[in-house]
Amino acid sequence: MLALPLVMALGAYAPAGASSLSPAATPASSLTWSACGGNVSAELQCAGLAVPVDWAKPGGKTITLTLARASATGEAAGTVLFSPGGPGGAGVQELSRRLAHFAGLRTRMDVVTWNPRGGASGEHIPMASCVKGPAFATPDSRREYDRVLKANAAAIAPCRDAVPELFAHMDSATQARDMDAIRAALGEEKISFLGNSYGGVLGASYARLFPQRLRAMALDSVPDHVDPVADSERLQYEGLENGFKRFVRWCAGASDCALHGRDVEKTWQDVVKRAERRPLPGAEAAGDRRYDGDDLKWSAYGLVDDRSGWPALAKAIAIASKGDASGFDPQGRGPGTQVTALLAVRCADGYHYDGYRAYQAAVRRSAKVSPNFSGLRENGHLACSPWTAAKVPNPPAPLPARKLPPLLGVGPVYEYPSVRAITDQVPGSVTIKYDDIGHGRYLNAGDPCVTTHVDRYLIDGKLPAPGTTCPAWPA
Repeated sequence: MLALPLVMALGAYAPAGASSLSPAATPASSLTWSACGGNVSAELQCAGLAVPVDWAKPGGKTITLTLARASATGEAAGTVLFSPGGPGGAGVQELSRRLAHFAGLRTRMDVVTWNPRGGASGEHIPMASCVKGPAFATPDSRREYDRVLKANAAAIAPCRDAVPELFAHMDSATQARDMDAIRAALGEEKISFLGNSYGGVLGASYARLFPQRLRAMALDSVPDHVDPVADSERLQYEGLENGFKRFVRWCAGASDCALHGRDVEKTWQDVVKRAERRPLPGAEAAGDRRYDGDDLKWSAYGLVDDRSGWPALAKAIAIASKGDASGFDPQGRGPGTQVTALLAVRCADGYHYDGYRAYQAAVRRSAKVSPNFSGLRENGHLACSPWTAAKVPNPPAPLPARKLPPLLGVGPVYEYPSVRAITDQVPGSVTIKYDDIGHGRYLNAGDPCVTTHVDRYLIDGKLPAPGTTCPAWPA
C-alpha cells in the first residue's frame, strides 16, 4: 500500500446532478506530495485525495484516491492527467512502470495519474470478494440464457454485498467527477488528458460533463462511447476481423507458420465448430480443462492483438485441428471469469443487453460482421445483465463538440474506426493511423512516431496534418 501523506475532503463539491461547476464552486486546495514508497519509482511523488463515494451526497462517505505525479524535468507549462484504462487500471503503478515513455512529455509538463475508485489496485474494495465474477458464456436458448443470468447474479453478489454503496457508483461519469476533483486540487483551471484504452471512456465522460475544463485530450486505442452499443460493437468486430486477416496474410508468407499452406480461416472456423459440438481437452497439467468455441475465441483474441503471439496462435490452431487444445493452455488468456469490480464500471457505462431478444439480436449482428469471433463481445456484456439498473448511469452519448478543443486520436488498424468515432465529432480533430496491430501505442509500446505527435499536441497544442500515419514499429 502506498503512503498517503494527506487526505483532503471535498465536501463542498458539486452534486452529481450538476453538469458543470462554476469557478466559485471550485475549492482552493493544494496537495502535499511525498515519496510513494513500495515498488513505485523514486521519481514519482504521491498524495491522497478524498472524494465522495456518491457525488450526489458530498457530505457523505468518502474514499481516498492515491495520486502520483511525475514532475516536469524542465519548466512546467501545465499538467497532463493520465489514465491507463482497464477499466480500473492502477495509474500509479502503470506510470511508474512506463515512466520512460513519458520522458519527452515531461520536458514541459507534469504528468499526474491516480488509482481509480474500485479499481485493480484493491485500495477501495476487498479483492478476495471482487476478483472473480461471471464466467463467459454464449447461451443458445432462453433457458440457457436464464440459467446464465442466474449464475452470473450469484457470482456478482459477494463483491456487490461487500461494498454496496461504492459498487453502485463506479460508472465513468462518477469517475470523471473524481478527475475534476483532481484538477481542482492541483489548482489547474484547465487540464490536458491522455487516455489509453478504456481511459477513452473516462475522457469522453469528462468531455461531456466539463468541456470548459479541457485544454486538450489525446486518446490512444480507445473504444467508442459516443455511439449506441450496437454501432460501437460493429466497429470493434470489423477491427478484430481486420487484425485476424493480417495474421492470415502473415501465415501465407511465413514458412515457419504452423498453418503455412493451409486455408487458415477455414481451419480456424472448423476448430471452433468442433469445439462447440464437443469441447476440446487441454494439457493434462491444466487439469480437467476443456475448451468450447467461446474459450478458443477468447484465447485467440489476445494473440491476434500481438504480432509476437502469431506463431503460438498458428501452432495452437494446428494442434487443435487434431482435437487437442493444449496449445491454448500456456497462453494464460482464456476467459475464465470476469473481475466483478471492473464489470461494475463497464455495465454502468451501458455495455449490456435489455433482455434475451436484445442479446439474440446482438449475436445475429456479430455473426454477419465477424465470422471468426462472433459472440465474443456479447458473452462479455451478458455478464452485466443481472444487475444493471433500468436506467444506465452513464450510457454512450455524443460529445458537446462546439465546446471542446480539437482532439488527437491514435488508432492501430483494427481500432482506428472506434477512435475516429469519437474524434470525428469535434471539428478540427485529427486521428493518427498506426499502420499495424498493437494496442496502446504510447503507453504500451513507446512508439516514437506516435509519442512525438502526442507530446507536441499536449505541450504546444499542435496537431499533425489530417491523414497522418505512423509506420509499423519496430520495422
